[in-house]
Amino acid sequence: MTNKKDIFLLSRIADACDKNFEPCFFDFYDEVFQEKIEDTIKNNGVPYLFFGGHPEAERKMLCIYPEYILSEDLKWPIFAIEFDKTMPLDHRNVLGELMHLGITRESIGDIDVGEEIVQIIAHQRLQDFLWINFNQVKGREIKTTIKEYQQILCVKKNFKRISVVVASNRLDGIINKIWGFSRQNSLIFIKQGKVRVNYSEISKNDFRLKSGDILSLRGKGKAKIISMDERTKKGNIRLEVDRYI
Repeated sequence: MTNKKDIFLLSRIADACDKNFEPCFFDFYDEVFQEKIEDTIKNNGVPYLFFGGHPEAERKMLCIYPEYILSEDLKWPIFAIEFDKTMPLDHRNVLGELMHLGITRESIGDIDVGEEIVQIIAHQRLQDFLWINFNQVKGREIKTTIKEYQQILCVKKNFKRISVVVASNRLDGIINKIWGFSRQNSLIFIKQGKVRVNYSEISKNDFRLKSGDILSLRGKGKAKIISMDERTKKGNIRLEVDRYI
């Protein structure tokens, strides 16, 4: 369901389509909202582009621009701030620190946690603020480096391959196995709208999953089902899952 904040933003985007005299850049949006934006724009016949700093980015900035401008000439107001990964941490640790600084989620693109470095893609307006104020994660000091958007790396995402056994391919019986909580909590998370499959919110606990599906659970992370063809001796399904960390 689209909330008032989303309706206001989609109205701004529609207005930018009507007044398309120069490139108009918006914030970063996830895959679900990118689809809503495309539904708003597609009937206007104006050029637009999503870009998140590198080809594999998931959260992307929107630009609506006039026909006389080539997409490759757009100057994206994007930068990255990078620091060495000297401690165990994950996406949530970094995002929590940024939110603690009062930064809105829409101002931040992908947070790439690699084996050796952490890269945060953000809107250009945050560059000075982050350079001055973003200096620790998990209570430990970090030394940051600023990268222009042409220098942004495509950081390979870390994941842990796990094997879980389930009775069926129902959503509610799988997410609790992947993230380690009770079946009852699965029902609560689904009812609260916290579960997405292939970036679409799923409200039915008996939704059937298949190989290749990407699961997102707000507050827990993301996982991809690699295979679910193997059966145990008792007839249960053995899943191979990549859980992103």
